[in-house]
Amino acid sequence: MAAIVSPVKKIVGQVSVPGEREPAERALVLAALSEGDNTVRYVPVSAGRVAALLRELGVDITKRTGTHVVRGVGLGGFREAEGPLDLEGLGDIALLLLPLLAGQTFRSQVKLGAEADRCRLLLDLLAQVGFAVEQESAGTFVIGGQQAKGFVLSEAPPTDALALGAMVAALFAEGTTALKVGSRVERLLRERGVAVERRKLLSVEGGQALKATDVEVPGQLALAYPLMGAALCRKGSELTIKRVVIRSGQRAFLDLLRQIGAEIVAEDIGEGACDLHVSASQLKATRVAGSRAAKVADQIALLAVLATQVTGTTVIRDIEDMPHVEHLCAALRSLDARIGQFPEGLVIKGGFPLQGGELDGKGDPNLTMAFAVAGLLAEEELTIQGSECLTSIWPDFFKTVQSIGGD
Repeated sequence: MAAIVSPVKKIVGQVSVPGEREPAERALVLAALSEGDNTVRYVPVSAGRVAALLRELGVDITKRTGTHVVRGVGLGGFREAEGPLDLEGLGDIALLLLPLLAGQTFRSQVKLGAEADRCRLLLDLLAQVGFAVEQESAGTFVIGGQQAKGFVLSEAPPTDALALGAMVAALFAEGTTALKVGSRVERLLRERGVAVERRKLLSVEGGQALKATDVEVPGQLALAYPLMGAALCRKGSELTIKRVVIRSGQRAFLDLLRQIGAEIVAEDIGEGACDLHVSASQLKATRVAGSRAAKVADQIALLAVLATQVTGTTVIRDIEDMPHVEHLCAALRSLDARIGQFPEGLVIKGGFPLQGGELDGKGDPNLTMAFAVAGLLAEEELTIQGSECLTSIWPDFFKTVQSIGGD
């Protein structure tokens, strides 16, 4: 499938990008445990698997673009799935679904596969406090169908995900449970109407359903980068990207952009999210190599496109093992970019206008998004083949890209 990107004179407006997968999935599960209608906004396509699992358990979820309306069923309104539930590959979200299933009056067969080791501590806890947990094979379990009583957990679980799983188990237990958990998990439950009492341990009474609430999932920083890059390179651009989360291990490209002159202001709006205000900037040529290149590997194609717009020569080294480097070089050269390839990387001389044409994204989302930025900055229309690779990541990417173009 081909997408056509038209050049723009500047980038303006406010946009949002798809939310992070794990917070979105957590919000969907907690919404299912509530009583009433919940709205979860900016849900990424990748969270669809968890939504499908909840539907199997009888939860009514209505989907609109980026938004899910979840009609919570409380603690006891779930229904038995018709077949085994596959939780393999769900990571920490499996730790939230397991106590939900353990607390039901019916039994569920659960496939954990390689996820079993991650879930072992929680499975052992569930069994110790009286929930039914039977292991059928190395990665398959049957859980649920047995009432547990309140319990005491005086040692804090090693991760917040395990702590939240233990808290959900406490809601399904009969009587009072006392746990040692961090403030983040406590706040998450309080925000959803669960009455807890903090002394040395956190006490919670079983049987409490969560209250319905509306959640806006913070956006993925990686998906904001292409929009930011385009705005930086067009005079007069002023773009705000709403509710983006910036995590310490994921901000290397943001730091690089600032180092080369990008005017990007992160406005803290609470709960770990911020609005990113991006202004047109005079970017400088740079040299990227070694560990620095490895940290921005996913953004190398975008960096190469931005390098065509700066004054001076940008050198990107130590990327010989990265996919599509030769194709990237040839593609940008076909747009009249002054770019050359040497054994270890690329050299780009900026300051020359890009022309329109036709490029192949090679089924690579990062390459395809970088080419879209080239299309915004080019002199003529750019056709990008293979745009369907973004369907599972950001279906409205090209619509969003064109919506921020101003005269």
